[in-house]
Amino acid sequence: MSRRTDRVNGLLRQEISGVLATEIKDHRLPALVSVTKVEVSPDLRGAKVFVSVLGDDSEKAVALKVLLSATGFIHRILRKKLNLRITNFYLRQE
Repeated sequence: MSRRTDRVNGLLRQEISGVLATEIKDHRLPALVSVTKVEVSPDLRGAKVFVSVLGDDSEKAVALKVLLSATGFIHRILRKKLNLRITNFYLRQE
C-alpha cells in the first residue's frame, strides 16, 4: 500500500467511528460498535469498512442491518467533513 492509501484508511476509520459515536441515534444499535479496519481501493474510489459489534449473533445481525440502512446518512456526513473527491464505502462485519 502507498502512504496516501494508509493515510486515507486512517482518516476514514477515525471519521466513521466519530459519526457512529455521535451522529447515529438509532436505539437498535448496540452501545459498542467499533470500526476495526478500512480498506481503500488502489484508485481511492471506494472503501470497505469492517466493523465489530459486541453482543450475540442476533444483536450483530440487527446492528449490521441498521448500519447498512444508515450508509446513505453516513456517506452524506462524510462528504461534508472530508476533502476527498470520491467517498464511496461498503460495510463488512469482521
